Amino acid sequence: MIVSYHLEDFSSSFSIPGQFMMDRFEDIGKPVRMVWPHKHSFYEVLWIEKGPAQHLIDQHTFDLDSDALFFIAPGQIHELGQSENVKGYSIMFTEEFLSLSHASPEILMGLSFLENSHSKPSFSLNPDESKELASILNMLHLEAGRKDRSASVIRHLLLAFLFQIQRMMLSEESIETDNINLFSFRKFRKLIEQNYKKETKLSFFAAQLFITTAHLNEIAKKITGKTAGELIRERVLLEAKRMLIHGPWTVGQIAAELGFKDFSYFSRQFKKQEGLTPAEFRKTASSVA
Repeated sequence: MIVSYHLEDFSSSFSIPGQFMMDRFEDIGKPVRMVWPHKHSFYEVLWIEKGPAQHLIDQHTFDLDSDALFFIAPGQIHELGQSENVKGYSIMFTEEFLSLSHASPEILMGLSFLENSHSKPSFSLNPDESKELASILNMLHLEAGRKDRSASVIRHLLLAFLFQIQRMMLSEESIETDNINLFSFRKFRKLIEQNYKKETKLSFFAAQLFITTAHLNEIAKKITGKTAGELIRERVLLEAKRMLIHGPWTVGQIAAELGFKDFSYFSRQFKKQEGLTPAEFRKTASSVA
């Protein structure tokens, strides 16, 4: 089974217990005999100042060089390779910590890059962008290190840091997405997480959001480049792959767990999307583990 870590499992003097933590990547106190791969119950932003580094997320490998940001969302199974010489910062925070902002309880709806970290988990910075972010990060680090640190000040500096990243990424991609669509997309992602094992019909999710299936597809396509149906199927496939790689379950048990009444239909759908049968995928993944 995959180990899931919480903020309390890490240590740093630059922290608000259970809610926020930051430090030099190389200085953060990690769990004794930390298990790889693992997953988190919190968000993490890595700023790689000196690389190279390699990150494996749900069987996809990403190479990071210097001046790169890497985003890890709650629940993602990941493994960091070649980390011995990596220098930079790690910023960890819970959704609740940001949502406590007086500005809006839905503050994360404007940070679409956090929701899209499954398909775009990294962002390379140019010198000007590094300089802009470094000025905010330095203030955040200074405040987090104070004995009389303020959670409110840390929260607002963290939000400034994250929204600056959002602005840089949207500027680069020339994407214009209004907050209403981002809010709907965020709710859609949450609904997928809550229901993908028992409900995959697009009409169900659209009804929960009080919009049409066409509008839901339009929102998903605009933010991720994929249809809403593709995102649902990808989440089911991801869970199937995780269970095949990291668990003792038979293919039939996995099919039943994911809501497939017909074992052969599950196998056909898996092969259609992955190019391998579940058994072939498990054998291939085991040979390279």
